[in-house]
Amino acid sequence: MAAIEERRAAASFNAGTALKRLTMLALIALTAVTISIHEAYFFRGPSAQLNRLQPFWPWLAPHIATGAVALLLGPLQFSTTIRKKSLAVHRWLGRTYMATVLISSVLALYIILRFEAPSARWVMGTMAALWLTTTAFAWLAAASHNLTQHKLWISRSHLFTFTFTTTRFALDVIWPGIDGAGVTNYYWVLNIACLVIPDMVLWANSLRFRRA
Repeated sequence: MAAIEERRAAASFNAGTALKRLTMLALIALTAVTISIHEAYFFRGPSAQLNRLQPFWPWLAPHIATGAVALLLGPLQFSTTIRKKSLAVHRWLGRTYMATVLISSVLALYIILRFEAPSARWVMGTMAALWLTTTAFAWLAAASHNLTQHKLWISRSHLFTFTFTTTRFALDVIWPGIDGAGVTNYYWVLNIACLVIPDMVLWANSLRFRRA
């Protein structure tokens, strides 16, 4: 009987691990597609779009660089393999992620408040501020060894990191030509979703384990 339970647990773990890895690969592929569609002008040389960025390029360049590092490190933070093989590596990856988010989110706030159109400042400023806040709470939870709260807040932080992709892919592919009001409403929905989805996942997992 015990052997059967062990096999079931192993099968459940393998299925969960495979699903996690496929999800991470899908998110990476989606990000790559988004960059190729939305940010292709970065690689084409001088253009009107690049000229438009010149007034705030000294702040935008480090924002992009640190944000890209955070985006790349995100999937690694959820790697059970890395965490089990070397907790030290997991922690240093986490510290690096948090440092890059700190820099990128503060720069994002400055760019938004200084250069963004007034109609978009509230929603985009809220998104940047929540990115910074959720990451800070994740760090505080980790520092106090509250792993449950750490997982919850770091999941929220990673969802805000991933808004780089969701804010571009959806508008370019799903809703091309959407007006300004529609974009603003979509951004507000994303802000709420990034905060709520981790709680929903945690609740669903608790129900699954209770039934098991």
